[in-house]
Amino acid sequence: MKLRKIISLILTIALTAACFGGCQKKEKAQVPVQKTLTYWMPLDTATAMTVSNFGETPFAKELMERTGVTVEYIHPAQGKASEEFNILLASNKLPDIMEFNWRSYLGGADKAVEDGFIVPLNDVIEKKAPNLYGFLKLNPEIDKAVKSNGGNYIGFPSIAGDKSLTVAAGPILRKDWLDDVGMGVPETIDEWEKVLRAFRDNKNSAAPMSFVYSDFEYGVFVGAYGVGNGIYLDNGVVKFGPLEPGYKDFLAKMNLWYEEGLLDQNIFSLDYATVTSNISNGISGASLGAIGGGIGAWMTNAPEGFDLVAAPYPVLEKGQIPQFGHKTSQVYTTVIAITSDCRDIDTAIKFLDYGYSDDGRMLFNFGIEGESYTMVDGYPTYTDIITNDKSGLSMQAMLARYTKAANGAAGSIQDKRYMEQYARLPQQKNAWKVWSNTNADAHVLPTMYPNEEDTEEYSKIVATIDT
Repeated sequence: MKLRKIISLILTIALTAACFGGCQKKEKAQVPVQKTLTYWMPLDTATAMTVSNFGETPFAKELMERTGVTVEYIHPAQGKASEEFNILLASNKLPDIMEFNWRSYLGGADKAVEDGFIVPLNDVIEKKAPNLYGFLKLNPEIDKAVKSNGGNYIGFPSIAGDKSLTVAAGPILRKDWLDDVGMGVPETIDEWEKVLRAFRDNKNSAAPMSFVYSDFEYGVFVGAYGVGNGIYLDNGVVKFGPLEPGYKDFLAKMNLWYEEGLLDQNIFSLDYATVTSNISNGISGASLGAIGGGIGAWMTNAPEGFDLVAAPYPVLEKGQIPQFGHKTSQVYTTVIAITSDCRDIDTAIKFLDYGYSDDGRMLFNFGIEGESYTMVDGYPTYTDIITNDKSGLSMQAMLARYTKAANGAAGSIQDKRYMEQYARLPQQKNAWKVWSNTNADAHVLPTMYPNEEDTEEYSKIVATIDT
């Protein structure tokens, strides 16, 4: 134990992004069994709008009431999740449960198991987690995706219950501006160029298109040139977009747009709040955004005459099917793991498995019956508490209080009926349909948990790429 403490102290002092890859094995804590658990999880932005601790939400209180388990939630500082995750692993004591992207662990999820941080579920999942096990047995492809390369069930996954839920973002334009300049929704790169020039010249737009630069990961314009924005699949071969010939053509076009003032000149430093202001206040007429956080948020309390429309992912030639677009795996990156320091593993498993039961899935997706939803002709329908908060909070914020649906239903299975109501505006419903019309499925890498050797090599390559 002394050696472990010394190593932990050194790692804490000399913390780097790769610190936890060299951590020593942890010894399993020997403590009395009890019905109280500590749960470490990043607090998402929508939840943080209304509470400082997840335990204060109606959802968390209801979950504790139903399971009989008292949970103490612990949150890293906003924007510091990865850093504090590393510090925690280097400390002498872990919480019972940790919700994070465990694939980011240096050496892979199997290395996290080997290093003694995670308790794998392989030997207990069938008997002690019957709800999760039953779902996985009925869905063998998802079952395969949630396992590590070593075949370990490293924790409780976050799963999209329908493939339509894996699409949520794309290009957005001011529909009222398009009407003003007498143009339709652009489908090709050339049409986009003409629209942006019309916004600049006829609407006196200082920044025809504004978006948060990281949203380029959607591959909105680069996909038109036959390549992905980052790492992707092409007929079974893994490729990296910037190394492909089409990427240079994409860069040349973006450079032209930037030089002509069609793109916001501050594009590399824009944040979400600024983009929202630009769209709402007539500075910009086009952006990239999500169904909820983009269209839904911008249409809320919009001035009279303001309207938005989703555009399809652009192509070079009219009539082509977009090959790329926003698309995620049905197995999200977040995994809720039970740590080796868990004081009551059986209680932790029972508590987490509840999220995959019929009742648990309803709670995670719709909240409390009679309060946040009611059953209407067999359909769980959100009440005004969710859709029309009297204090002016967005639907996203209220969903974060009563459910985990808008946060990928972490620890459960996201229900399509949540999105059918979340995308309640006609603009949102149209966006969901338009952005789904791509061939992105063919280019998405499957969920993978690289082993230690592969992760080290991958990290070296990615470090060079990022630089």
